[in-house]
Amino acid sequence: MTLRGAEAAGSGTASRAAPRFVRWAAEGWRGWLDATAQIDPAACLRAAESEAGRASRHARTTRLPTSAGVLFVKSYPAPGGWRATRAFRMGRELVARGFGAPEVVIAAARGQAGLLVTRDAGGEDLASALARRAGKRALLRALGAEVARLHRAGFVHGDLVPPNVRVRGTELVFLDNDRTRRGRFLVWLVGRRNLVQLGRLVVRGVTATDRARVLVAYGAGRGFSRSARHRLGRWVVRKTIARRCAIDHIAPETAARIGFRELMRSGGPFDPASAGTGPA
Repeated sequence: MTLRGAEAAGSGTASRAAPRFVRWAAEGWRGWLDATAQIDPAACLRAAESEAGRASRHARTTRLPTSAGVLFVKSYPAPGGWRATRAFRMGRELVARGFGAPEVVIAAARGQAGLLVTRDAGGEDLASALARRAGKRALLRALGAEVARLHRAGFVHGDLVPPNVRVRGTELVFLDNDRTRRGRFLVWLVGRRNLVQLGRLVVRGVTATDRARVLVAYGAGRGFSRSARHRLGRWVVRKTIARRCAIDHIAPETAARIGFRELMRSGGPFDPASAGTGPA
């Protein structure tokens, strides 16, 4: 399964002109505006100032329906405004290298606060696509291959959890690039953490064998030897168990007793979506 932005099916971007960013300023905000976007910047600012939307640790995101399609307005309170600039820059670099990323229409700062407005990326989230089971194995192999390609290009995503990956036709789209960085040494140092981020969550329909398919495709994409792939697999399993224990408050001795397969089994006693917290 080849993944290229030009092959994206149903992305809704083919009829739009290539973005042309110009300097923009309003109400104390200064940054960049896509002059081809045909949006109302004032409406975006009103959405950013409202208390609507979903708040996370670093930002508040508001969904804004418009005549030009759905926009997502992301406001970063001070001192985290640099994240908007990082997401803008990394998104453009990803697209330039043939990766899928949200289409930015506004990126700006006001003091140490930040504003990022993107179009709806479309498609469906990775977990939903996998849960449908149709083409699951091909999608998992494509995921591993695309993360390998991401790392070969020198990128490390800041939070590569399944909700931050959209499946749009034949393309995978990487969301939330405000912590994405680029550097060959960085890939060598921390790139494999992306595999733990992808693998830590329990996803309906995804088995331990399915998880291995991602790692096999990733190792092949990076040109790893058989022994290197095995070392990577053992490291990912060990780190994934540690993250599950730390985040989901599972005793390490319990995880060691039941094993990786049961710990990560969808619908099992340690599935966060199931009732209870699992046996002690």
